[in-house]
Amino acid sequence: MKSVIKVSGTPYEQGKQEGGQLREVIAANVIRVKEKVDGDHLNMEKYRDFVSKNLLFIKESHHDLYEEMQGIAEGSGISFEDIVLLNIPAYFMKDYFNQECSMLLVRGKATLDGKTYVIKNRDMGMYLEQAVIHREYTDGLKMVEISGAGTVTYPACGMNSYGLGVTNTGFWSAKAPSDVERVNSAHIFLNSHILLTNCRTAKEALEFLKKTPRMNGLNVIIADAKDAFCVEMTKNDVNIEEDTGRGVLFRTNHYISDKFSRLNPDITMYTSTFSRYDRIREMVEERYGALRFQDLFRIMSDHENGVNSICRHPGEGYPAKTVSTSMFVVEDFEAWATIGNPCENLRFSSLI
Repeated sequence: MKSVIKVSGTPYEQGKQEGGQLREVIAANVIRVKEKVDGDHLNMEKYRDFVSKNLLFIKESHHDLYEEMQGIAEGSGISFEDIVLLNIPAYFMKDYFNQECSMLLVRGKATLDGKTYVIKNRDMGMYLEQAVIHREYTDGLKMVEISGAGTVTYPACGMNSYGLGVTNTGFWSAKAPSDVERVNSAHIFLNSHILLTNCRTAKEALEFLKKTPRMNGLNVIIADAKDAFCVEMTKNDVNIEEDTGRGVLFRTNHYISDKFSRLNPDITMYTSTFSRYDRIREMVEERYGALRFQDLFRIMSDHENGVNSICRHPGEGYPAKTVSTSMFVVEDFEAWATIGNPCENLRFSSLI
């Protein structure tokens, strides 16, 4: 199936082009979401009411996203209702521990060439087909995003032509439940697409995200050639870690700061996030000062610690699977991605 596309024009025109080019994979994603929602035996009247209320918020606050969803429906021939069902990700809020991601930034003296690299494994308990989307807007702005095909509300990561890159990982804990009462006034998750279309620098994006209403916590890395930040977000507050020279920022699915760590799940309840975090730290330290492109993909392909490895493969009781690995190199304005597990889709050989 096609997984890399180029779109241009207004949000509606881009959506229509995406719908036409990715019709089959979008349809597959809609089917999977419907199967999940049906399989969870939810009160569908309440579920659809929640989706409708959140859609109204998006329509009123970010009409460009609404128009793009309309375009996707038009281009794919899939009903607008189904595209909306795919784009309002309430289906992720029931089974917190099925969605697991790992992200890492290295730059400056941590790397061999001094450049800024940001890489992420997107891990999902429910597999959604991913796509790489190159965008060009009528005002000249260009972007590349890696996202679920047919979705505009929660891309895995992206970079714009100003050299701003954004990625994130979810935060899941019973100690910090979703604030569903904000359905009329907030995003389910922070939408990095909005940062990339509205901001030019990491500092500008930092101020923008502080004011962005959301129902759930999140970890976010934002970077440009000058600045880099890792932001731990709850639904009400933020904690900012700035790279002040060491050149390493990373997160999995829990908080590190003293400010928010009390909200973390117990390690026995969610071993994976702590295991992946410790393994990333270990592998970064092994190559610190000489980290290269291939080292980052090697880290994201790591299988140490079995069911708690960085590269996720589903098994009984452990449904999460790495559905994409995406990396951008800020100074080069380049984005790289594998669709599916990096260990299976990125090939390399060594003579040593």
